[in-house]
Amino acid sequence: MAILAVAALGLAACQGGEKAAGGAQGGDPNAGLDVAIKGWHADLKANDPQCKDRPEGEKCRAFEVACKGLREVSPDEAAKGMSAKIGVAIGWEAWDSARSEYRPTSATAEFQKVDGEWKRVATGPVNLSTCVAS
Repeated sequence: MAILAVAALGLAACQGGEKAAGGAQGGDPNAGLDVAIKGWHADLKANDPQCKDRPEGEKCRAFEVACKGLREVSPDEAAKGMSAKIGVAIGWEAWDSARSEYRPTSATAEFQKVDGEWKRVATGPVNLSTCVAS
């Protein structure tokens, strides 16, 4: 349950991110981010060692975006086609075989929109109240 509390706090701090993740109406520079995050979620479920090839009843569950935080695009990055950069944290529950219970875990990534396409790059830990690198 602790993961849900952390996720709720992060979501409260990042409410604008949900709107930014919407469709392309109005020329939204963050259009398509929600699809990129869903792809990351699917990748975690399929490839994270805590989730991969787990039997029924021990599969990862309760995936939630904890926060999204806009990051500044430098002039050099903009010159290379980058139009947006957003830090994202996602949390979920993974089965702990040693304890025979679910335990909270998380991951972070930075999504960069380059030439209209979102790509995900690894990033370090973030402050869940601001989604800024800590």
